[in-house]
Amino acid sequence: MPRGQFYTVFTLGFASAVGLLGVVAGLVLLLWQEPYRQFMATSSGLDWMSPLWFAVIVASIPIFLAYWIVRIQQAIVRWSSDRLIAKLNRQYNMIAQLQGREYADEFMRLQAQSMIEESEGKPFNLFGREKMLHAAAAAGVQVRPPV
Repeated sequence: MPRGQFYTVFTLGFASAVGLLGVVAGLVLLLWQEPYRQFMATSSGLDWMSPLWFAVIVASIPIFLAYWIVRIQQAIVRWSSDRLIAKLNRQYNMIAQLQGREYADEFMRLQAQSMIEESEGKPFNLFGREKMLHAAAAAGVQVRPPV
């Protein structure tokens, strides 16, 4: 499994565990109301809080936390992939300007092969130049012909 995929799976599993434990804690607090009584005995001004609201609040905090753990991890993955696409785009344009598009296509094919070998032969989407340009355009990278 490639390293980035491992981090994603690990983060999703960790966030799911946090959210699930929060829901379980909320259900336990809904059925066992002793913690609610202790909380209400030590706090004032919370007359509106019932055992149901107490359980909902306790269950929603870990779900909110799990949501943001996944959002932050996905933002890091997106940032990292955008950097890689921009780097490959700069390399392609530089080689295309100096040596021509055919040489740049071959270089990018070899670059993709090295990325495949680096990921230990795990499944990797090897695509041609047109699909690469389409993926780069979808990611917001502008490919301009040499001037």
